[in-house]
Amino acid sequence: MARISKKIRKKITPKPTEQSQQKEKVGKDYLLIGVIVFTFIIMVVGWPTISNLSRALYFTLLLSLSMTYTQRHYDLNEIQDLWVRRIGTAAMGTAVALFMLSLYYQFIAG
Repeated sequence: MARISKKIRKKITPKPTEQSQQKEKVGKDYLLIGVIVFTFIIMVVGWPTISNLSRALYFTLLLSLSMTYTQRHYDLNEIQDLWVRRIGTAAMGTAVALFMLSLYYQFIAG
C-alpha cells in the first residue's frame, strides 16, 4: 500500500524543471537609476534653497528608490530581503506623508 501511494504521489507532483529553478533575469533598470541620480542631483543642487521638510522628503524618496534597486538587483537572503522591503515601504510612506504635509503648508496654511 505504501509503495502504491508513493507512486501515485510521484505522478501527481510535478518535477522541478530548469526554468523554474533559475531566477528571472532582471533588466538593467536604467530608468530607476536615472530617477535616483536625478533625485540626488536635485537634492544636492537645491540644498541651500529648500526647506528642511523638502530635504526630508527628498531623502526619504531617495532611500525608497535605493531600496527598490537593492531588492531587485542584489541576491539577499530572506531576512535581508524582508528588511529591505520594510525599509523601502516605510520610506515611501514617509515620503508621501511629507509630500502631503508640504502641500498643506504651501497651499492651505499659506
